[in-house]
Amino acid sequence: MKATLYEALGIPQAASDEEVRASLRRLIRKYYAKTRDGQGNVEEALRFINHASRILSDPDRRARYDNELALSAGTTEQRIAHVVTNAVAEAGEQTDVGTEAVDRAASADVLDDEALDSVLSALEARPELNLHHPGLTERVATFGRSPIVTLALCALFGAFIAAAIVFVTPADAVLVAKEVLVWLTLGLLGLTVVYGAVHGVAWMARRRAPTAPALQPQTDLAILNWRREKSVFLGTNQPQEDASWIFQLRMAELERAKSGRTSEPRPWQRLGARLFDYAIWGLVLALLLSELKGAGVVPDDLAYWLGHPLVAPTIITGSWVPVEALLTASLTTTPGKWLFGVFLQFSISDAYARRDSRTQFSRGLRRAFRVWWEGMGCGFPLLAPFLIAVAFEKLTVHQETDWDFAYDCLVTHGPPGILNLVTGVCGLAAMLWLYGIAWHQPMADSITWAQARITDAIPPTALLRNFSGGGAIGGLMSSSPVRSISPPARVPAGVPPTRSGEPVDADLAARFAERRARIAVLAAEGPRMLRAGNWRRAGELCRTWTELDLGNASAWRCLGQALQAQGYHQESIHAFRKAKQFDPSDRTLDAAIDRSQRGIIADFINRYRK
Repeated sequence: MKATLYEALGIPQAASDEEVRASLRRLIRKYYAKTRDGQGNVEEALRFINHASRILSDPDRRARYDNELALSAGTTEQRIAHVVTNAVAEAGEQTDVGTEAVDRAASADVLDDEALDSVLSALEARPELNLHHPGLTERVATFGRSPIVTLALCALFGAFIAAAIVFVTPADAVLVAKEVLVWLTLGLLGLTVVYGAVHGVAWMARRRAPTAPALQPQTDLAILNWRREKSVFLGTNQPQEDASWIFQLRMAELERAKSGRTSEPRPWQRLGARLFDYAIWGLVLALLLSELKGAGVVPDDLAYWLGHPLVAPTIITGSWVPVEALLTASLTTTPGKWLFGVFLQFSISDAYARRDSRTQFSRGLRRAFRVWWEGMGCGFPLLAPFLIAVAFEKLTVHQETDWDFAYDCLVTHGPPGILNLVTGVCGLAAMLWLYGIAWHQPMADSITWAQARITDAIPPTALLRNFSGGGAIGGLMSSSPVRSISPPARVPAGVPPTRSGEPVDADLAARFAERRARIAVLAAEGPRMLRAGNWRRAGELCRTWTELDLGNASAWRCLGQALQAQGYHQESIHAFRKAKQFDPSDRTLDAAIDRSQRGIIADFINRYRK
C-alpha cells in the first residue's frame, strides 16, 4: 500500500497546521544546508519538501487532499463519480485519487474508451500554477564574500572601536582598570550562576518530560525514494516540475556546499552576534548623545540618565529593533551576524508566502520585536540574563527558538573565517571594557545613593548608638579602628562642672559631642569610599569633613584625592596645598600636586586635538 503524504512526514492526518509546519521545518533543517554525501539524494528530499509544502500549507488544497484520501477508501462507483464530478474543477486543483479510480474502472470496462480519454485529457490540459517553492532555491547571501570587502569591514569595525577606547579611557587608566576588572569579574560570576540555575531547571524538566518522537528511518527512506517508488501520490497529482526550477535547486545546493553553510544550531555564535550588534549600536548612540549634549540639545541631567546602566540597555536594544529588521530583510544578516557567520531566511516552509521587500521587512520587524521583549526582557539588565539563558536552552534542545518558529525563519551558519572571528571576539572584549568604564561611576553612584537613603532612614540617635557600640555605620564596618565617642550626660542647671575646661552649658556640650561624632564618622567613611573607588561620594564626605575640621590635613588630602580621581585637577591642587599647610612634612602631597598639574596639561592637549 502506498504511503500518504502524512505518513511520509511522520505526522497523523489530523495534525494541526503548527504540527505540519514543525515537521516541514524539521526536514528543512535536516536537508536544506546539506549536499549529496553518499547517504541520500538531498535534491530529492528538497523536491519532496516542495511538494508537501505546496499541498499542506494551503488550507483549500489540504482540505481537498483529505477529502480525496477519504474517498480513496470508498467503493469504485463512489470514486468514479467523484472523478467525473471534479473533471471541470479549477486548473491545478484536481488530484490523483480520481485518476487511479478511472484507471481501475477502465480496466473493469465500467467506462468506455471515449469517456475515459475525455476525462484524462481534461485533467492533463490544466497546468498547475505555483508549483515550486521559491524559498528552497534562494541564493546564499554574498554580502562580504570578497576578501577585500571583508578586510575593509573588519578594519572599519576595529578603527571605530579603537577610537572609542581612546576617547573614553580616562587619564588614571590603571586605577580605573582595577575597579572595572572587579565589576566585570563580579558580573561574569553572576551570569555564571544565572546560567547554571537555568540549565539545572531545564535539565530537570527534560528528565520529567517524555521525549518527542523523531522521524522514523522508514520515513526518511520514503522521502528520499518518493519519486522513484511513486509514493505519497495517493491523493494528489505528481508535481510537474520544470527544468529551470530543477536547475535553480541544484545551483542553490552547490552554492550552499561551496559556502560551507549548515543549519545545525550554534547558540554561542548567535549569542555573540547579538551582543556585538547591541554593543556597536550602543557606541553609535553614545556618540550621537555626546554630540547632542555638546550642542546643548540634551541637558546634562537627561544625558546622565540616558547613559545610566539601568536605562541605556533598554534604549539600545529597543532602538535596534527596526535597524535589525531592515538589515535582515535586505541583507539577511547584520554586522554581528556577519562576523560570526549567521544568516536568516524567512518563509522557509510556506511555498505560497509573499517574498516582496515590504513583507520581508514586516516579518523581520515582528521577529526582532519578539526577540526584544521575549528574548531580552526589553533590555532590562536584571531580567535579560535569565531570558537569554532560557532561549539558549530552548535553542540547544529544540534546535530553534520560539521566534524562529513563529515567523518561519531558518537560521543557517557558515564558517566565519579567521579575520571575522578575531574581529568579533576582540571587538566584544574591547567593548566590554568600554562599557565597564562608562558605567563604572554611575553604578557606584547608584549604590552609594541607595546606601545613603538607607542610612538617612535610620534615626540619628540610633546611628550614634550603633557608632558608639562598635563602630558600625548604617550596617557598614569601618576599615580603620575609630575611638568610640559617647555624648556626655546632661548637666542639670546650677550644677558646677566636675572637670576643669568642660563647658558649663549642657546643650553646648551635647552639640560639641555630636560634632565630634560626626567628624569621626566622616573620617572613617570618606577614606573608605575613596578606597572603594566611589570618588564622587568620597568627595562629598571629605568636603564636609574639611568644613567641620578646617585644620585637619587628612581631610584636605582625602578631598584632593577624590577630586583628582574625578578629573578636577585644579580643585585638587587647591586641596593638596591646603593639606600641605597643615602638614608640611608630608612629601606625598608634592607628588600628588605634580600629578594634577600633568593632568591639567593632558586635558589641554586633548581639547586642542579635538
